[in-house]
Amino acid sequence: MADDEFTFMTDENANGGAAGGNGEVEQPVQQPHHHRRRMSPQHIRRIKRRRRIKRILIGLLIVLLALAGVAAWFATSAMKTKNEIQQAVSVATGMQASLSDADTKTLDQKIDQFSVHVDKAYGETSSVLWAVASRVPYYGNDIAAVRTAVTALENISSQGLPALSDALSTMDLNSISIADGTISVPGIDKASDSLKQADTVIANANHSLAAVPTTHIQQVTDAIDKAKTYLGTLNDTVHNASVFAQLAPKMLASDGQARTYLILAQTNAEIRPTGGMPGSWGTMTITNGKVDMHEFVAESTVKTPATPIVPLTGEETSLFTNKLGRVPQDVNFTPDFPRTGEIASALWTNTYQTKIDGVIAIDPVFLQNMLTVTGGVTLEDGTSIDGTNAAKFLLSDVYAYQEVSNQDEYFSAAAASAFSHIMQQSGDPKAFMKAITTSVTHGHLMVWSANSDEQKLLEETPISGNLVTKATDPQVGVYFSDITQSKMDWYLKREISTEFDRVADNGANQYTVHIKLTNMMTADEVASTPQYVLGDQLEGIANGDIKTAMFLYAPAGGRLVDWKLSDGSKLDGIAVHDGLTLGLKTFLLSPGESLEITAHVQSAQGVSTPLTLRQTPQIEGRTD
Repeated sequence: MADDEFTFMTDENANGGAAGGNGEVEQPVQQPHHHRRRMSPQHIRRIKRRRRIKRILIGLLIVLLALAGVAAWFATSAMKTKNEIQQAVSVATGMQASLSDADTKTLDQKIDQFSVHVDKAYGETSSVLWAVASRVPYYGNDIAAVRTAVTALENISSQGLPALSDALSTMDLNSISIADGTISVPGIDKASDSLKQADTVIANANHSLAAVPTTHIQQVTDAIDKAKTYLGTLNDTVHNASVFAQLAPKMLASDGQARTYLILAQTNAEIRPTGGMPGSWGTMTITNGKVDMHEFVAESTVKTPATPIVPLTGEETSLFTNKLGRVPQDVNFTPDFPRTGEIASALWTNTYQTKIDGVIAIDPVFLQNMLTVTGGVTLEDGTSIDGTNAAKFLLSDVYAYQEVSNQDEYFSAAAASAFSHIMQQSGDPKAFMKAITTSVTHGHLMVWSANSDEQKLLEETPISGNLVTKATDPQVGVYFSDITQSKMDWYLKREISTEFDRVADNGANQYTVHIKLTNMMTADEVASTPQYVLGDQLEGIANGDIKTAMFLYAPAGGRLVDWKLSDGSKLDGIAVHDGLTLGLKTFLLSPGESLEITAHVQSAQGVSTPLTLRQTPQIEGRTD
């Protein structure tokens, strides 16, 4: 085949046509030609980027929706937790009241209600959701704080309160009584172990909660603060009950081995750091709970040695002079009652050769609190004192209407009669225990034991009246000691308060202490008041003046930051006592005159436990 023929056929075939009927060859149809444009690398990257962003946005939307769902879920859980905690704290308030009133039936009901609310809150905060949320930056600490608080409450609910309930079912507080001079506390020895268990659990929970840092959410802070307040109160109550259960059988000589206690009756009209001058001293012996009262004598009958009866430290001698250790009426120059008990015991033994197992300090306010429950008592001269007039009679009227030569003896006889009356009958057991608790709380009843193991337990409770030297238990102390040598402190009005100020630059909690002192005596009263009450008119002291020494103790491990006095004066000096920093100030107030002191103190760094205040016991003297 010729080349031309081959070419023709190829063209024909290529165009898919053939010769027409007229023999002519059809022309091929021209097809459009598409050219694919090649994309640049930059364009390809843009496309991929758009696709990637789209996928990210879709994923982010899914995550946001999931987070929104989780947030809603968590918000619901948090609200439930908050409500349960609030209801638990509300029930706890009633539970505390039932415990104080020894109402075991109501207490058991409150415990059950408390447990229900706490269990629900614990169930919410124990979830994985809360565990993860506690690791979120910033607010995660708040969530962790809530979990810690709820865990502490749960430990109390599941371990502490059942043990407390067991103890109270064994020891019927309603059966505690005094009849015919015999003190009866049935079941207390059997309740001791359960109370110790409850005490340990509640104390540990309290420490856990105290370590929780301040949160960023006010509602959370408020809730935790309420829980702290409740736990602190419950902890103190249960701990005091536990110590009482451990010590009562021993101190009441339930083993049949007689014990002798020295009673110091303080007169707050001549103020001392622990209350007032110990104007009357007496003893009582207890055997198997049976109380035998012995004669009370004026402090002037106790021998005054030439040198301190016990060795004094250099700090004690510098602050209180050596009279602290040798003069009976000055044994409570120190605010540390265990030291007073030790010195008074030694002085009494030196005079009367009687072994003393402990010292009990009382004052007219204590007697009035107890006479309110037991009923009044009639003194030898026919005077009746009771729950309405005992304090005024023993702190003011005795000195106003009795002959000077007879006053000390009369005070001793009156205090002895009132105390003996109280030791004969308790009246209503609940009211009796409440009156004792009130007296201890406000410093009108203090106890020291010569047994070191017993004293160690006592010093963990307010009844000890000891200086607190543990930095983890911050306490500010404000104490006073009379210099006028008079009975004028019935007219000295004292107003003392503390409040949180701020967290200092060094991280320590700083507090404001405000003290206001007022001489309430009027010019007319100066003219009509016996000289014995007004005092000996020492140099620089006119009739009606009140001259007093003040001791302001900073918390252990802390410090006095600054101070300001309303008269523009300064503190007299700074000293140290048992490792505690204190400021000293002597002031003199004329009738109607006031002095205000504002000081700032810091607790030890790293200690978040709230500050407590201990002061020389207050009396209801002239207040208007």
